[in-house]
Amino acid sequence: MVDVWNQWDLMLLRRQIGRLTGDWETVDLGTDRQDLAVVQGQDNLAQSLLNRLHTRQGELAQLGHPDYGSRLYQLIGQLNNTRTRLLAELYIRECLAQEARISEVVEVVFAAPSERERDTLKGTITVNPLGNLPPFSFNLLLDLR
Repeated sequence: MVDVWNQWDLMLLRRQIGRLTGDWETVDLGTDRQDLAVVQGQDNLAQSLLNRLHTRQGELAQLGHPDYGSRLYQLIGQLNNTRTRLLAELYIRECLAQEARISEVVEVVFAAPSERERDTLKGTITVNPLGNLPPFSFNLLLDLR
């Protein structure tokens, strides 16, 4: 069994939990006291899931990972309506089904768009990690422009 909370990875500055981002933005490594910063536990898993969701499916095919990523990029230019939110949920569930460290996507919920932020999908995703760990949620902000 995979020990979900005992894994470490480098901290990425671009895809932080709850930060609005587009899949076209560059990624940079975080630093901590003149050294590379790391994330572990729940933050590591959330960062990994966000990386998977923000990577275009097929983008890593030349590196041997043709199925890694999601189809969320196909929603760019769409209206933030019920149809788009349902497609986003489908793409999220399809993408995270490939993640070996979670057993289930429990829930994907999108906030109703406000007038000021109608080009942004604001979602909360709840997953069950493998093992006897409690479910946890993280936020996904997707710019549709």
